[in-house]
Amino acid sequence: MVGQLINRVLLVDDDELNRKLTARHLIAAGYVVRTAENGLEAIRKLRAGLPDLIISDLKMPEMSGFELLGVVRKRFPQIPAIAISGLTKDEIPEGLAADAYFHKNGFGFQSLLETISDLARKTPLRTGPPRVNNEPTPARWDGDGNYVIRCEDCLREFSIPRVFQNGRGEKCTICVHCGKVIHFIVMDRDSHQL
Repeated sequence: MVGQLINRVLLVDDDELNRKLTARHLIAAGYVVRTAENGLEAIRKLRAGLPDLIISDLKMPEMSGFELLGVVRKRFPQIPAIAISGLTKDEIPEGLAADAYFHKNGFGFQSLLETISDLARKTPLRTGPPRVNNEPTPARWDGDGNYVIRCEDCLREFSIPRVFQNGRGEKCTICVHCGKVIHFIVMDRDSHQL
């Protein structure tokens, strides 16, 4: 939002030294900082409370910053994001879901603070998060003895064996990617609830 106050920052970087140094500088500048070492951990941190800004590295294991920022833009469009990377701006693929980009080489913390300040002044207006859907997720049969379930937190799919889930009605499992408890309903092959 235009002129918004940015106080709480979620910093996501797999490089421990960069993460610690950046967090220290942000804290010294008055920000409240939570950290995560990859995109999946960041999604788990988002469950505990939403930040005012996300700063994310792009190249990370488990879930890259590219994927994380895509999830954030879809699920939390109101949160501004800064991508940080050693890649030059020309090397970054189009469609990066970030409001600003900061180059890590020659990492100047004052420049990062200026980027945050500029972003706070000119962040585009976006709608709030999508309405929370408390309906169970439909699990579809894959034809190979598994049910495929899509996690609404990390937006990834995973499968569970059919024999694991017997009977009718709502069931639950845990996303193998981000650890969210997912309530689901088994659908038959013709997309009818069992």
